[in-house]
Amino acid sequence: MKRIHFPKLSKLFEVMEIRGVKVYVHWSVLLIGAIILLGAIEEPLPAFIVVASYYGVILLHECGHMIAAQRKGCAVLSIELYPIWGITRFAQPYSRYDDCIIAWAGVVAQALVGVPLVIWVKLFGFTQFQSINAAMAIFGFFSLSVAVMNLLPIRPLDGAIALGSSPGTLEAPDFAPNQTRARLAILAVKLVVRGRSIRRMLPVTLSRSFPQFHSIFNN
Repeated sequence: MKRIHFPKLSKLFEVMEIRGVKVYVHWSVLLIGAIILLGAIEEPLPAFIVVASYYGVILLHECGHMIAAQRKGCAVLSIELYPIWGITRFAQPYSRYDDCIIAWAGVVAQALVGVPLVIWVKLFGFTQFQSINAAMAIFGFFSLSVAVMNLLPIRPLDGAIALGSSPGTLEAPDFAPNQTRARLAILAVKLVVRGRSIRRMLPVTLSRSFPQFHSIFNN
């Protein structure tokens, strides 16, 4: 099969392998994580949980694309994580229908994790542990909000393909990037640029963007 390769940003580090697919992170991901942890040196655990959950949402989304692509017989080359988006590199799907299924899979993966968490919180509330609550909120409310935004029929969002507004996959390149959304970028920028301690900054940032976070930090 003839393949067209996208140019990759330099300095990718392999961190794990999932279903035979290597997962790489860009050096800036490690730098941002280190800056956040240094800014929260007095309470590193909550900061680590937030950073891990943030990138966990991106990885979860990309794993959805990966699994769907593999089930449709497309070779998956790699998953790459960048500060505000992720890329799953896979061979060109055989049909427009397969391309649509792969596009939907990222959102479905988020929903499979996020919906049960939201239902749990609505029925039983959050726990007594702030770090666990933050992870539940990010993988639940935050992730679902991002998933809905990702379905907008605008390139390069998945909705451009999933909702059929994209031209056919026969014209698409072999390795198509699937990017994450603007609110992830807003969260990352606020965490790094402001340079305040995570204890004071995180509740304000998350509560303003997503009202569901407000109850977590006011227990």
